[in-house]
Amino acid sequence: MQLYTHPSPSQSVISLSDAEEEDNNLYASGELAVASPATWYSRLHHVQATPHIPPHAPASRLPPEILINILKNLSSPRDIHSTLLVSRSWCECSVELLWHKPSVPDVNTLIKIMQVLSREEPTFTYAQFIRRLNFISVGSDMSDSIFGRLAPCTRLERLTLVGCSNLSDDVIARTVPCFPHLVAIDLSGVDSITDRTIFALADSCHKLQGINLLGCRRVTSSSLCALAGKCSLLRRVKLSGLVDLTDEPVSALAIKGTLLLEIDLNGCKKLSDRAVRDIWTHSHNMREMRLSHCVELTDIAFPAPQNIRDLPAGPSPFPQSTRLPASDLPFLRLSRPLEHLRMLDLTSCSKITDDAVEGIVSASPRLRNLVLSKCGQLTDRAIESICLLGKHLHYLHLGHASSITDRSVKTLSRSCTRLRYIDLASKCFY
Repeated sequence: MQLYTHPSPSQSVISLSDAEEEDNNLYASGELAVASPATWYSRLHHVQATPHIPPHAPASRLPPEILINILKNLSSPRDIHSTLLVSRSWCECSVELLWHKPSVPDVNTLIKIMQVLSREEPTFTYAQFIRRLNFISVGSDMSDSIFGRLAPCTRLERLTLVGCSNLSDDVIARTVPCFPHLVAIDLSGVDSITDRTIFALADSCHKLQGINLLGCRRVTSSSLCALAGKCSLLRRVKLSGLVDLTDEPVSALAIKGTLLLEIDLNGCKKLSDRAVRDIWTHSHNMREMRLSHCVELTDIAFPAPQNIRDLPAGPSPFPQSTRLPASDLPFLRLSRPLEHLRMLDLTSCSKITDDAVEGIVSASPRLRNLVLSKCGQLTDRAIESICLLGKHLHYLHLGHASSITDRSVKTLSRSCTRLRYIDLASKCFY
């Protein structure tokens, strides 16, 4: 049941392609790289204009490089379009700024854009200007024939296909290799996606930094392993709802993707402690970790509390060639804390106890958003550990943690003085 008007801080509601301006443009290859005027495509436009007296207006005598940097500050497409009509030189300097991120609010606009891109002799090479495309507003109208026409957009960097459920895996897999500069792609809700598309991305888009596969249940671990191996620049990976996902690709992402900032594994019920341990061990730059509904996770997946000692060494009953089950893994000791981790979601990870919370707090002392809803084994000792986060903690979710009492909540209110949101729903204290 929806209790709040605004989404919970624990939820991710932003498309990868829409959030690229955050974190100092971590997805971006820099600002729009327009350094010179656009070239006219049609031969008709190469005819020299009749000589005339140079205009006296200072703006007409500006070097193209300076003019382009001035026009970059215009945020409204309508204003940029107005500059196209000033003069031939202004048109050359502003046309790429207008086309680098064309707005697609409805299907009529989409059709007009495709008509321009399909012209045999366009005024400019418009397809080469496009860097970002967001089809979230026309998802149900996007078809294979339309998407296939995007192949000439070889400089495309960000592509959002949220809700484009009519697209086939075959067309997407054949088209994405045309985008070698792609850095972010959002395929949320495109349930036709299979390993073929992921393999195509891995083989062709080595600059990829962000991918969202929410609900793409046909994607398997084999293609994600290939993606982790060939796309070493990955920073944000969202695999929510991939119920058949196993440990292998998650471990590969953690070990090979040293730049990983965010990972979403919501509902990946087959994940074990091993994969999560690799994230804690290798992803030192991690900022957001979403492990909600990963029901097999136990305390051994998380850093161990400092006061817990390892068991004495002894003979192993298992042969050396066999990997030990997750329950026989040693306590996790990190070489250094995850100083950048700000958000951790452990909703419905019902097997974790107070020891896991204590270890998490010691390993990530700057957590701002901690979600422990439906973690029924937590007690007041876990809240006492959370109190050590102090002023860093802003959001805390403890719904259905029924063993927590008034005493620890009072201590929490005194220790975490910057707390903005707390969830104590369903009689979680008494």
